[in-house]
Amino acid sequence: MLKIGLTAIVTAALCVGVMAATGVASQQKQARVINLKVTDRLSLKSNNFQCLVLTKKQVACGRNKLPNQVHVYFEPTQLQVVRFNKAGNQATVLFKIAR
Repeated sequence: MLKIGLTAIVTAALCVGVMAATGVASQQKQARVINLKVTDRLSLKSNNFQCLVLTKKQVACGRNKLPNQVHVYFEPTQLQVVRFNKAGNQATVLFKIAR
């Protein structure tokens, strides 16, 4: 029993040593931070999703097209979920909460 336990511990130590020596953990990419300015748009075409910086303190996120879609507006003091009409020129507030 002692021999099996020691074999497991030595094997684990060797594996950790090999991983540290080869730099396995360093291969992970760091996430990029993108600082957006007013009127900048972040678009994820594959998900049909975008975020638009409206003012220094207001951001809108939702689908790429406005008509008949739901968007979320973020502000420092509140969050609003709105649905646009078929024309995309008017919106109805579905949910609003102060933060």
